[in-house]
Amino acid sequence: MKNTLIISDTHAPFHHRDTLPFLDALVDHWGIEDAKHTGDIVDNHFGSFHDVEHGTMSAKDEHIQAKKFVKKLEERFPSLTVVLGNHDILAERKATKAGIMMEHLNDYNSRYDVNWNWVEDDFFKVDQYNHCLLTHSIGSGTLNNATKFSHCSIQGHHHSKYGLEYFADNQILRWSITSGCLIDQKSPAFNYARKAVLARAIIGCAVIVNNTPIMTPMRLTKSGRWNKKV
Repeated sequence: MKNTLIISDTHAPFHHRDTLPFLDALVDHWGIEDAKHTGDIVDNHFGSFHDVEHGTMSAKDEHIQAKKFVKKLEERFPSLTVVLGNHDILAERKATKAGIMMEHLNDYNSRYDVNWNWVEDDFFKVDQYNHCLLTHSIGSGTLNNATKFSHCSIQGHHHSKYGLEYFADNQILRWSITSGCLIDQKSPAFNYARKAVLARAIIGCAVIVNNTPIMTPMRLTKSGRWNKKV
């Protein structure tokens, strides 16, 4: 497969301020030719089922700022595949609860003025031995997903989980990734998570280079900024 960047939960416009230069550096460093997103590309905080936090934005301003980020991401990755996360589909979830038909909602490309491939899951070929399931989340353990379904696995959603594990049967070596996130954890939009779990978000992505998975954390300074190293 092509050298591929796996972009983690960005939750725009509450993404880490160094997200775009960090992604640019990964593309250059690893010779990236393709990209996929684990979902929750936007946060939709104002439309959340959680209480709206003080210090965030109005629904209109949040959408405007999120769209600006999405457009900048499209400039870099015009053919991005985006797995739909629970925050991406908040409009659909609210519509379902209110009894509104899905046909009354704009599609995702229309909402953000892009031309991407939005999917529930992405199942793709890695090499002659392995396929991989890219999903937003099936439970908290991606290794369980990979083992149960006998393929490689990548998932996001769990902001404080980040890592690569291998497993093998009698014939094939496979792997699983939980890819962390690219959020600004100090944003009030994530107050719900700070109250629910006392774990720190792990900022980073993953790449698949020469069919081999590699974890690519964003190494931060004490002030929380990227240290510009890959």
